[in-house]
Amino acid sequence: MLNTIGLGVLGVDPITAVYMMSMRLRGERKSRVALFFLSFAVSTILVGTVLAASMGAAAADFLQSVLPDDNSQFWALAEFAVSIVILIWVAKRVFAGSGREKKEPRENAGGALGHVAMGFVFAVTSFTDPTFYAVMLIGGESRSVVTAALLLALWFVVSQCLAMVVYAAIQCNRLDSLAARLDEWEERNLTMFNRVLHGVLVVVAVLLAVDATAYLLTGDYLL
Repeated sequence: MLNTIGLGVLGVDPITAVYMMSMRLRGERKSRVALFFLSFAVSTILVGTVLAASMGAAAADFLQSVLPDDNSQFWALAEFAVSIVILIWVAKRVFAGSGREKKEPRENAGGALGHVAMGFVFAVTSFTDPTFYAVMLIGGESRSVVTAALLLALWFVVSQCLAMVVYAAIQCNRLDSLAARLDEWEERNLTMFNRVLHGVLVVVAVLLAVDATAYLLTGDYLL
C-alpha cells in the first residue's frame, strides 16, 4: 500500500484540476463537471483493473525473470543516472527563471455524452503514466481482482488529489474562494516552496549518488 501511495505522489497530475476549473469558468453546470470527473475516475480504475487481472500477473512474472537482482550493478548505474537527471532538472529550473508556457485548455464536446467521452479521453492519458503501469503490475502480482481495484483506486485518489479538491469546491460552490486562496498562497509562498522542493530533490540526488558510489567501492548498497 505504501508503494502505491508513493507512486500516486510521483504521478500527481494538475491538468485535470485545471481543466475542471476551466469547465466551471466557462459556465458548465455542476452536473456536467460531475459526469466528466466520474467518467474519468471509473474508466481509469475499471480499465486498469481489467488489465491487471488479464495481463498484470503475466507481466509481473516476466519482469521478475528479466530484471536484475537486488544486488546487481545495474541499480548503481540507474541511481547515478537518476541523480544526474534530477540535478540537471533542478539546475534548469533555478537558472532558467520562472517563465513557463501556458497551456491552452482543451476544447470539450457539447452535451452530457460529450462530457462522459472527454472523461474517457482523460482516462486514456493515464495509460501513458509509468506509475499507472507500476500499480497495475503490483495489482497483477496479488492475483486478486479486488486487491488490484483497491490499489488502482488508491493510486487514483492520491495522483488526482488536486482534481478531487477542485471537484469538491465546485460541488460546494467554493471554487471562487479556492481560486482566491490559491492566488494569495502563490504570492506569499511560491518562492519558498520552490526552494524547499529544489533542496529536497538535491538531497535525494546526493543520496542516490552516495548509495551508488558505496556499491561500486564495497559491493553493498547503503539504502
